[in-house]
Amino acid sequence: MNKKHFIILGRVGLIYFSWLLVMLFISLILVYEATRMTFIIAAILGLIFILLLLYTYFTSYWDNSYFKLPFKSKSTITSQPKLIRSWFVLEFYQFKLSDLENYYLLRFNKPE
Repeated sequence: MNKKHFIILGRVGLIYFSWLLVMLFISLILVYEATRMTFIIAAILGLIFILLLLYTYFTSYWDNSYFKLPFKSKSTITSQPKLIRSWFVLEFYQFKLSDLENYYLLRFNKPE
């Protein structure tokens, strides 16, 4: 089973990653406050941001029969993703699960 991990793009990705970036910005604001207690809170929030980012990357994948997003249960693939563009190690895909569910994905591919 070859899992292909990706980063979500488009409207869905913008909404999802904006909540993650709110965590990062709050931790940066607290770092600039520079008292001891706020620095500890900022470090904890920064660590939570990194953990959520890693969780997002490792729970976003597709293989030959399934498509998984971190905020959605595993769904069965009806058609393979369409490669829109490839640039160096980046590959951009369009993935249609149904008429209403359309996802744009960014995948880092190792050069051969």
